[in-house]
Formats: sequence, structure tokens, C-alpha cells
Amino acid sequence: MNLTNSRPLSLLTSFLKVIEIALYIRPTEHFYSNKLPVGNQFGFRKYIATEDAICKLRYEILSALHNKTMAGSIFCNLEKAFNSANRDLLLSKLLFYGISGEAKLLLASYLQNRYQGVQIINSYLNSNTVSKWTKQKYWALQDSTLDILLFVAYIIDIPKATDHKAIPVIFADYTSRLIINPNNIHFKIDLNIVVGQLNKCFKANLLSLNFDKTYFIQFTNKSTCTFDIQIKYEKQMCTTIETKFLGLFMNNTVSWKTHIEYIKSKLSSACFAMRSFKPYVSLNTLKMIYYPHFHSIVTYGLLF
Repeated sequence: MNLTNSRPLSLLTSFLKVIEIALYIRPTEHFYSNKLPVGNQFGFRKYIATEDAICKLRYEILSALHNKTMAGSIFCNLEKAFNSANRDLLLSKLLFYGISGEAKLLLASYLQNRYQGVQIINSYLNSNTVSKWTKQKYWALQDSTLDILLFVAYIIDIPKATDHKAIPVIFADYTSRLIINPNNIHFKIDLNIVVGQLNKCFKANLLSLNFDKTYFIQFTNKSTCTFDIQIKYEKQMCTTIETKFLGLFMNNTVSWKTHIEYIKSKLSSACFAMRSFKPYVSLNTLKMIYYPHFHSIVTYGLLF
């Protein structure tokens, strides 16, 4: 087990969870009334899901290929984004977005004075080691509605990071930039400019780009040609023919082949479960098994 991949867990009482939900309502209303976040940030907005972000990206890629234009996307991976957000920078952004006075003080008290400890349970030695409680230096995001909303506010300016020719498609910290240009020389120049602008924006937000897990895909069809493209900014960026984005496998031909191979085992397990339960349960119960375990997987990411 790699300890660097571990994340702290929030220990909140039921009463505090109710208060957290109450705190979530007012900032959400404020953001939506002021049209924040912006259009290409699909994360945690009303009536918008990951499928909307995927459909947006696939539509733009297919449109570019239909017009015989070069298209390539940078799929960014932020290094420990949820564990390295800066509290003071977030509070200054909240003030800039109009959350001030007692509302800002209330959210500040929610974010500050957090403590964390480590517990290691060794079942083989029958031991239980607990560390001392230590004050957190960074705002470690928890899997709660309010923390996630505040993180979206923290990275709300990332869609505007690239003033160059790039189409942003973002869901929370899942970030992609689609570059389209009919000229291969300008296409390469645009790519390097966009990477530089993104990296600069991430550093301004005290976030870092993980170049080992950040990938570039050049999309092609029978009418477009591929070129040897090297993207380097501080480090060499990986070029690949397929990657996973928001649960959907994207490949360089924008086909479903890779994703179908990925979901085959899941669908096989769902079919086995329904076949096993069929003699013992009603039709309505079978539908309850079918829709979450089969239908949702098959239809995920479809444009129509």
C-alpha cells in the first residue's frame, strides 16, 4: 500500500452533518444567482451530470473531424488536488465572489482549526497504533456536499485559464482542453501555449500538474493525418491513443471499441445476477436489478 495515496476521513456527528447541509444551501443559491460556475465547468451544477461533460467533449471532437480539422485534447491530472487546496486563498476568492461579512466568517470557522490523526491496525500482530492529533496545514477536502462546493469555487477560474484557442471541458477537478486548428504547425504551437497557460493557472492556485498522469490524444479519422507531436513544459507530456475520462474510455478514433471491452465484464456479471434471481423474484424486482447494473452502464455517455 502506498501511504501517499491515503486521504483523511471526516469524523462528523449526525448533528454537524445537518448543519453542514444547511451551510451548503446559501452559497449554492448565491453562486447560481450570479451564474457561477461558468458554463464549461460541469461539476456540481443543477440538472447537469458527468454525461453532459462527456457529450460536450465528444460533440466538439466529432464536429472538428467532420470539418477535416486537426483536433487534440489534453487530459489533465492534478496532483492531490483535494488535499492541497489553500484555505486562505479560498477565503479570498469567496470574498471576491461576493461572500463577505458574517457568511464569510462562518465559512472560515468551518474550514479552520481542523485536526487529523493516523490509526494503523495490524490484524496479524493484533496491534492498534494511534498517533497524536495534529492541526492540518492544508484544507483536506472531505466527501461532503459543502466541501465539494467550496472546491468548485476554489477552481472556478480554471475554465478561463486559457485565453488561447482551446475548448475547456471540466467536471470538478477533471480537466480537459480541446485544441482545434486546421494547420498542423499552428496546432503544435497552440498545444504548447495552452499547456503553459494551464500550468501557470494551476500554480497560481497552489496546485500542481501531474505530468506522469496527464495525457494528450490526437484524434483522427480517414480524412485527417497524424503528426509526431512533442509537448514539453518543465516535463515531457505523455502521448497516448486512449485514456479514461469521467468513467468513459476515449480513444484516438472516437470509437466505442475500448469502452465496450471495458464494460463487457460488468454486463456479464449483471446478466448472471438477473439470470440467478429470475426464478425467485418478480418482474419489478428484476427491473430494479436491471436499471442500475445493466441499463445505466450501457447507456452511459451516449449522445442520443
